[in-house]
Amino acid sequence: MTLTCTWAAPDGEPARVTITGPLEFATAGSLLRLVTDRLADHPGVRDVRLDCAGLAFCDSSGLSTLLLVHRAVTGAGARLHLDNRPASLDRLLALTGTTAYLTGETRQSRARLDS
Repeated sequence: MTLTCTWAAPDGEPARVTITGPLEFATAGSLLRLVTDRLADHPGVRDVRLDCAGLAFCDSSGLSTLLLVHRAVTGAGARLHLDNRPASLDRLLALTGTTAYLTGETRQSRARLDS
């Protein structure tokens, strides 16, 4: 299975990165390359919205890549949003204690959003 990543950044709007497929060791590099390359091409982007609805799987390499994407986005002066997260990704973030770091959400704020 392959990972498909697309970037859309209409003028004045947040960048949207849509990912479809597994985010794992063999595929994760493509997401990081796409985000870092596009951030260099679009220095005015202030928000990057990663649409995770099509995420089939995320392993430890995928999580590491999400952390590197976060570093690249914040290093460019923007904010990363993980939208439409599947339950499996939320569990991985919760188990590794990275939810608040990657999303800015606390467990309580997520509970309010889900209710």
